[in-house]
Amino acid sequence: MQGISFTKKEIVNISSDEMGSKTIVSLLFHVIIISITLTDAEVCYDTGNFTANSTYAKNRDLVLRSLASNVTNNGGFYNTTIGLGNDTVYGIVLCMASPSAEKCSSCVSSAIQTLMAACPNQKEAISWGGNPVPCIVHYANRYFLGSLEPSPPSAFYNTGILDATFRQFDQFWSGLGETVTRASTASSRLMPIAETADLSSTQKIYVFMQCTPDVSPSNCSVCLQQSVDAYKSCCYGHQGGGAQKPNCVFRWDLYPFYDLFPQVTSPPPSPPSPPFVISSPPPTNTKIRKGKENTGSRTVIVTIVPTAIFLALVILILTIFRFSKPKQEVK
Repeated sequence: MQGISFTKKEIVNISSDEMGSKTIVSLLFHVIIISITLTDAEVCYDTGNFTANSTYAKNRDLVLRSLASNVTNNGGFYNTTIGLGNDTVYGIVLCMASPSAEKCSSCVSSAIQTLMAACPNQKEAISWGGNPVPCIVHYANRYFLGSLEPSPPSAFYNTGILDATFRQFDQFWSGLGETVTRASTASSRLMPIAETADLSSTQKIYVFMQCTPDVSPSNCSVCLQQSVDAYKSCCYGHQGGGAQKPNCVFRWDLYPFYDLFPQVTSPPPSPPSPPFVISSPPPTNTKIRKGKENTGSRTVIVTIVPTAIFLALVILILTIFRFSKPKQEVK
């Protein structure tokens, strides 16, 4: 449903005897399906700055332009080096989730523009672009190709809370180690791991993992396992999210994303609270975007654009709810 801009604030604490309202809420979730992309994040390293119009500045711009112009012709992964001595700039780019050339180019171009605006004179910076698919853009004044980069980490999560009664969720989490192994030993690192697991009889969990092709299988495994552990330590129990590092990205959610799950004929209900919160530790200068979490009892608040169509949906739901109230029995 790209192109429709809207936000949705959520309901909690619906009692078991309010079956009419619960049915309507369930219907609402099935009708309103939300598409969320990985939230953009940029990190400006504090390892040194360059001045405008310097040789390093010109080489940095050349590297970024080279990454943008060559990534699609090289299968979605490309690295380059420009300059000599202290003015040498190294760059790497990866379009994740096997996107089309058009989507890859769009993500990289957007990520580079955002990166240059956020880190105008830093000698090293990284961006995890997320529009419309995830992509990594990383440049530096040091050689990092093939190296395991444990930091900076960036965790993100959905503000909705998962029902703690789901035993399958714990089982899913304990089985992620096997998914990490499959992702790190894949025959082609350009192909992501996209898997599903049953959360209940009617709901699935969707998992995405991918490493940059320059790292070894063992480093890929370490990167992904650290990302899984980082998410679990900060965000376990939320309805979706993940973690991203310079060498890898891990994400899971309650609905299909990135067009990676073609076997799904109809998407399940979307998670209650779409906004993602990004959490990254200091000392790096990380852009942090926070979503507001709203709670209430027996309340559904929906703000949707275009107003004409979904406003009509809300009126219809309220009308159904009004006439579905149980009548008192007359003795």
